[in-house]
Amino acid sequence: MFYLCVSMMFLMWLFVMSVFHSSLGQNTFLRAYSPGNIIIGGLFPIHLKTNRTNTSAPLSCSDYGSKTFLHSQVMIYAISKINLPNITIGYDIYDTCGDVGLALRATLQLLKNQSDPESCLVPADAQSKLPEPKTKVVIGERYSEVSIAVARIVALSSVAQISYASTSELLSSKFKFPTFLRTVPSDKYQTRGIIELVKIFHWKTVIIVGSDDEYGKHGSDSLQDNFNNKRICIEFVHILSANFKTNNHSMDRTELNELLKKIQNSSAEAIIIFTKESNAEIILEAAIKHRVNRTWIASDAWSSSSKISAISGIKLAGEVFGFIYKQKEVPGFKDHVMSMFNGTNNTILRDYQTQHLLSLNKSEEERKQYLASYIDQDESYGIYIAVRVIAEGLRRLLKCNDHRCERRSSFTALEIPSQSFSAPLQSLGSLLPLCLLFCLQYILKLPL
Repeated sequence: MFYLCVSMMFLMWLFVMSVFHSSLGQNTFLRAYSPGNIIIGGLFPIHLKTNRTNTSAPLSCSDYGSKTFLHSQVMIYAISKINLPNITIGYDIYDTCGDVGLALRATLQLLKNQSDPESCLVPADAQSKLPEPKTKVVIGERYSEVSIAVARIVALSSVAQISYASTSELLSSKFKFPTFLRTVPSDKYQTRGIIELVKIFHWKTVIIVGSDDEYGKHGSDSLQDNFNNKRICIEFVHILSANFKTNNHSMDRTELNELLKKIQNSSAEAIIIFTKESNAEIILEAAIKHRVNRTWIASDAWSSSSKISAISGIKLAGEVFGFIYKQKEVPGFKDHVMSMFNGTNNTILRDYQTQHLLSLNKSEEERKQYLASYIDQDESYGIYIAVRVIAEGLRRLLKCNDHRCERRSSFTALEIPSQSFSAPLQSLGSLLPLCLLFCLQYILKLPL
């Protein structure tokens, strides 16, 4: 018996494509593709913001991130190290610009074979016969809010997703996000760490500044619950509006000025900033300008930010404490970058070389050193581990040894649920220096 159904993914694909085709105009967005028997998808915010507003102007991306560009190249580098006999691993990587809409557009492109409208009429038990995307697993995204949106889509096709930086507690729900995995701990441990820090210094009153996204809201809520249980006073909680960053790049700085005034008039002993790096940068720059000298606690989103620690006059803002993961270098990647990627060729790399690298008024050696300075040892290593986990999961699924694989490379997404990668993730635990511990040795004072 056949059932007439409406394909949710197809309708979403039609809606998103119609919206974006009408708003993108002639703009194109970065994508790097390499063919293979098996494709690993990648979602990275190579550009850090869009001009998305309430107007109908064509959507475009700006604020190029050298660090996040390198994240895409870490994935490509790690894939090149995979050695499965007679099987080629390809990649399909998109620049999301840190935008939920663009990330959904990219995700639907990765899964577009699943959006075949003819798959609406299928036998009730024909799930395994639906058109299969070549993309079997997706690495990304960086931001929790974006990962949450992506996770809801890829779960429909049972495609596994591994994030290297999304820490929201909400993503821990296997009921809501059955195929989501990550190489970082959830914010549950970070918020416990912040509580322990406040207790160690015997601070009695704090301020919490979050943001209107999944990361900031859930982190702020968790902190409030924990502080209330510990009987530590919260003087006030401020959730930054969704357009906080946009407003502060224009003439409208009302929210920022009001927040600074409340901080100046408060008696709180510590101010917890649980939001993105870009928001924290705006607040600290304003604090320096207005001589607001306080004790600040950084969430992991900006605690190791070289951009913030390099702000002119940062000492005037006061002490900054933050939590980071234990760090480790991606083996061989710095040498790879210093060799100018050892002859590697991909669209995202060519864009960097032609649009950004040549614009630097530096010698060739200085350009290499400049780019290498953006290599981090936390998110990059998380991406490297994600690729290692995928490689080990495929090795087990395809029953490979050093010479041959017993199975062919054709398999369905249903054959590799997230549990297939959970075991390799656990077995690689000794390589994961990413467990956030709430003890004093991982409480850092940012270099000032």
